[in-house]
Amino acid sequence: MSESLSITVEPENVDTDCKFVVAVRAKLDHGVAMNATAHLCLGLVAKAAQERPELLPRMSFLRFPDAGGEEHWPVSGLSLVVLEGRPAWLRRLRSGAAEAGLLCTDFTSAMTGGTYADQLEGMERTAEADLDYYAVAAFGPRDVLDPLTKKFSLLR
Repeated sequence: MSESLSITVEPENVDTDCKFVVAVRAKLDHGVAMNATAHLCLGLVAKAAQERPELLPRMSFLRFPDAGGEEHWPVSGLSLVVLEGRPAWLRRLRSGAAEAGLLCTDFTSAMTGGTYADQLEGMERTAEADLDYYAVAAFGPRDVLDPLTKKFSLLR
């Protein structure tokens, strides 16, 4: 990431054309869903920093000062919608986001249990068609993401 690139924006520069979406497998244990969501959100920002730094300002990270002047940041001013759906929908969201050139991350069952070394080994032994997707996250324009997520429901 360029040292001159700031990841925070002024409130008037929030890019309301974009949003974050996390879709988790329906009926997934809430603890597993929260873990996957956290990993995916961290991964989206890391992937943007590494591969698409021009997207960081579009993620609209803001500084939220309190009454005492202390800042609470970075927090995105954009929507982060958490949805749930069928496993096949997660796979379609992942492939559709990739085809559309959106920033996308995914989390599978092979990424749980044991150490990270065990998880890497498990992923390397599993063909993509056999992966059990727990969640998929994407960032991009609303008009591209909305059609990809129309079958999903809000996570409750």
